[in-house]
Amino acid sequence: MTSRRTENVTRVDVRLPNQVYEEISAIAIYHFNAKIHHRSNKPEVTPTILELIKIGIAHIDSTLPVTQNVTNETVTDELRQALEQLDSRLRTVENKLSGVNVTAPRVESDAKGDEKVLTDMELSEILGVSNLILRDYRVKGKKPPAGLAKKLQNWEMKGDRWVRKS
Repeated sequence: MTSRRTENVTRVDVRLPNQVYEEISAIAIYHFNAKIHHRSNKPEVTPTILELIKIGIAHIDSTLPVTQNVTNETVTDELRQALEQLDSRLRTVENKLSGVNVTAPRVESDAKGDEKVLTDMELSEILGVSNLILRDYRVKGKKPPAGLAKKLQNWEMKGDRWVRKS
């Protein structure tokens, strides 16, 4: 059996609940633009898992009172004070807004006045298809299934977004 440790890396077996694995896969695709494995057609999640671990390690020593070496009473007092400050600020804002109509009209266009642009995920929800099929069509030029091709006739790509044709 080969060693699980080399000069730079150590191989570790980790069992993840399916829900956590699915969340990591989604993060890999949407936030890290993960490559799709050529055989399994699933996103490569190892780089994403490593990045999430690095992010977690960086934040573990944050200034949250719970991570400091203090008694429960100190943490409770600090949290109570923080909540009182937030409550006071909220009351101030509410008093300033009383009698003011804060309902903004819904805008369907972007800041430039163009039509609303959609991501692969947003368009996939509208069309009822997998966002991976849309991504493969947009990025790799893979031909979509016939039913989807008909639905896509009303849409055009602008960069990495979709816009409804006029």
